[in-house]
Amino acid sequence: MVTVHGNYVQFSFFRAAASSVSLVGDFNKWQAGQLMMIPDGHGYWLATMRLPAGTFRFRYYSDGQWFTDYAAFGVEHATDNQFNSVVRVDAKEEESASAAAKVESIISLDHYRAASGWSGKAVG
Repeated sequence: MVTVHGNYVQFSFFRAAASSVSLVGDFNKWQAGQLMMIPDGHGYWLATMRLPAGTFRFRYYSDGQWFTDYAAFGVEHATDNQFNSVVRVDAKEEESASAAAKVESIISLDHYRAASGWSGKAVG
């Protein structure tokens, strides 16, 4: 699933049993393992990034397998019966204050999780 707030895009992928998930697409030259997603502790993997206005193709890469996000803005045929997901970022001069605040809280949580090594799993 993809949510766009101004130029910020949140990617959310459900894969409870995954050991790792990376976000791969036009924006990182399709380099698997470069943009690692963070688990939320409830089976979802999250990543938030700022993208310029435009249309981008992407997929998720998890434990040696590629996955298409059919809940994105659409899909496009790639090769060998595979499909890329599509996300569109509109050209906007300004973000609304509420959208910017929401994105900042998402990014802060993502950065905390990454910096602390938080796995999202309960201890005890």
